[in-house]
Amino acid sequence: MKLLVVEDDVELARQLEAELRAEGHLVTVKSDGIEAGREALKLGWDVIVMDVQLPSATGFQIIEVMRRKKIETPVIFLTARGDVKDRVRGLSLGGDDYMVKPFAIDELKARIHALSRRSSPGKAEDYAQLPAGWKINAFPRRLSINGQDVALAPREWSLLDLFLSHPGQIMTKNFLLDRVWGIQFDPGTNVVDSMICRLRKKVDPPGRSSHVETVRGRGYRFQRDV
Repeated sequence: MKLLVVEDDVELARQLEAELRAEGHLVTVKSDGIEAGREALKLGWDVIVMDVQLPSATGFQIIEVMRRKKIETPVIFLTARGDVKDRVRGLSLGGDDYMVKPFAIDELKARIHALSRRSSPGKAEDYAQLPAGWKINAFPRRLSINGQDVALAPREWSLLDLFLSHPGQIMTKNFLLDRVWGIQFDPGTNVVDSMICRLRKKVDPPGRSSHVETVRGRGYRFQRDV
C-alpha cells in the first residue's frame, strides 16, 4: 500500500517508516502540519497515519479540510490523548481509527490492513437485493447510482455494508457503534447521526424519502425502495 505517515516525533517517525517499509509498503513521512495537509489532499494514498498534535496545524484541522474537499482517504489518528471525548472528536470529524501512544507497531500494522479490508466489504451478490439503479463492484470497491460514481470513506462503506446486509432490520445506535466504530458504549455524542447524515447526502435520491429511515427511539433501518 501507499502510506502517508504524519508524525513530528523524529524517532517514532523513523521507526514507523522502517517497519512499514519492511512490510513492503511505500511510505512517505511528513512532520509539519501545513506540509502534511497539502500531501493529504493528494489522491492515491491507501491509508494516512496521522499524529494529532503537529507544528503549524493539527491532525484534526487537516482531516476537516480533507473531508470538506471530499477526500475520503482512510485516516488512523495517533495521539497521546487518551480522553474519550478526544477519540470521539477524531472519529466524528471523519477519522477511521484511533491509537493512543505508546502503542505496539505490530498493532498499527494490523489496523492498517484491517482498514484496507474494511474499505472492501461484501460483493453485491452477497446482498439480498440492491436499490434500483445501484451497482457495486467488488474490486476496486466502488458504488455507482444511475451511472454516477459515489465516493465513500471506509467507515461509510462499513455502515452501508451493514444496512445492505440487514435490509428492513432496525439497528440500534449502540449496535452501529460496536460494529462500525468498535466502541462498546454510547459516549453521548452524535457520531452515528453525523455519519448517517453524510451517507444520506451521498446515496439518497433527490426529492424522495431517505434509504436510511430513522425509527424514533429505536435506531435506523435501511429501505431498498423509497
